[in-house]
Amino acid sequence: MKKFMTSLATLALLTSAVPAFAQEGQQTPVTTASTQYSSSNVLSISPNEDEKYEDVFQDIGVKFNYIPGVDRYKWVRYNITDGYEDMTGTSYTTSSKIYSFRIGKLYRLTAYAVDSNNRILAVSDPVEIRGEKGWDTVINFWLK
Repeated sequence: MKKFMTSLATLALLTSAVPAFAQEGQQTPVTTASTQYSSSNVLSISPNEDEKYEDVFQDIGVKFNYIPGVDRYKWVRYNITDGYEDMTGTSYTTSSKIYSFRIGKLYRLTAYAVDSNNRILAVSDPVEIRGEKGWDTVINFWLK
């Protein structure tokens, strides 16, 4: 009987120690902005409902020449139009895809062949490309 009473007292003590914000029923509802979101709003690229991903961005295929001892190929994308490095990526094969080139922006891409010890084995010359609507583009990087 003493163990039961001790357990009951411990349980009462623990439940009373729960902070007010964690107790059920005492939380205040969170208010949200007046904008209502639907699945069509979330998938939209811009406020214009008629714009599609293809109207705003271009995806570009890239290929790398094989380098002996390579573990992976890395690339760096620099946004020349806005003046900043905006993306990097890694490929473990000799071909890949780089996504989301904004139509009209000018970019510079550089590729690297990297070994398993993170040493650079080869580098490509920089390639400049502008995002263009409706083009299926593939860049062949020659790493040396």
